[in-house]
Amino acid sequence: MFLNKRVAPAELIHYQALEIRKELNKDEQTKIFNLEKGFAGEKLYDKIFSEIGHENVYVLRDVYLKIGKVLTQYDSIIVTNDGVSVNEIKNLSGDYKYRGNKWYKNGKHMESNPYIQLSRAESKLIKLGNDTSLNFQVEGKVIFMNDDFRFSPEDENIENQTIMINYLRNYFRGFKTERLNENAKKIALLIRNKVAENSYFVEHADINKLKRGLYCGSCKQFDLTKGKFQFSCNSCDSVESYETHIVRAISDHKYLFSNQPITKQSLLHLIDYQVHTTTVSKFLRKYCNKDNKGKASIHIFKFYDSVTALSEIRKRQRYKDKVH
Repeated sequence: MFLNKRVAPAELIHYQALEIRKELNKDEQTKIFNLEKGFAGEKLYDKIFSEIGHENVYVLRDVYLKIGKVLTQYDSIIVTNDGVSVNEIKNLSGDYKYRGNKWYKNGKHMESNPYIQLSRAESKLIKLGNDTSLNFQVEGKVIFMNDDFRFSPEDENIENQTIMINYLRNYFRGFKTERLNENAKKIALLIRNKVAENSYFVEHADINKLKRGLYCGSCKQFDLTKGKFQFSCNSCDSVESYETHIVRAISDHKYLFSNQPITKQSLLHLIDYQVHTTTVSKFLRKYCNKDNKGKASIHIFKFYDSVTALSEIRKRQRYKDKVH
């Protein structure tokens, strides 16, 4: 069973928010393309796993574990009675080779090696097991999610660590014979207790290079008409409440400026003062925790992002959004 939701990576949310407010340069375009492609591969992995069924195992997805002094990211951790399977998920396309512990694409030696990433991730979980009374085995697989991926490992060990998308369903079926017991619960709890925040996310946009204001959640245009309680989009006729717009702006602020705290003034500046300060204050109180240290009050968003926040808001919203 899935123990947590898979959410979009912080870096992807940053670039998606950035793309709405400025024209991305070539490096930024490449970055967002790769991040979106990677996230799509992870969601396809989850979809196939759900089709086969994961009720006989515990699965943690897209988590950072703090083991010792090192923070390590995991795409998927599958926990059984006997041990842990680490899955490094890749959505690559093209021709790849593996020679002498080196990773090549079209004959070019690549900097990022998924098998080295897998080995490091496995070693941290091995350390976790060795440091506790729990005795569990750790093994890993690199999962390639793209049917346009072609691979020539020429190494039996690497081949054994590789799962192509056409074999993924058989791989998942291998867990159907598992029956969860107390040992699996203890292993899963041990790992969950090591989950930590992603401290590697340090992206920070230049506010002077961004388009400020509010934009339509559907077509992303800034062409809005302000009503008494809602904004109407002049491009696609969507209607969204002040509340929806402010929550989206809070999330944007969080991911555009990772090292800058959210204050009422910084949020008002980002939205170009299109909503009255008292209304902004009301929604900051509702959707953020307040820290009164220093001269200005700092607000910490209660939700991971606007997607998770708005999914709850729309269930009980007084002024309903009409998104086209």
